[in-house]
Amino acid sequence: MEIENDDVSLEAFCSFLDAVEAGISAARQTIKNAKRIDVEKLDFSTLFWEKKTGTKGEFEQTSEKANGNSDLWKKLKARLKEHQGFCQYEGFKFWFDMQNENVIDRRKTA
Repeated sequence: MEIENDDVSLEAFCSFLDAVEAGISAARQTIKNAKRIDVEKLDFSTLFWEKKTGTKGEFEQTSEKANGNSDLWKKLKARLKEHQGFCQYEGFKFWFDMQNENVIDRRKTA
């Protein structure tokens, strides 16, 4: 009788370990995917930027039209959308223009 209880306990423990192993594997894959995204360095300085002056001082502005809807432009726009229209990257603050989401402004961080 005692042997059967031990077998059931051992079987339950092995099932638990299998579940833990699957969770660890999924966590490792998530970390790898996150690292892969950050590995790709994007040089948004290669986009066409026009100097502007606003109420808070000088900034630069670019647009879909000025960049021919290039892949780099699409990546910048997607990144801003992922971050609710504002992000900091490589020493700059980026944000969508208040009047047009196809226009992006940037300013150097302090």
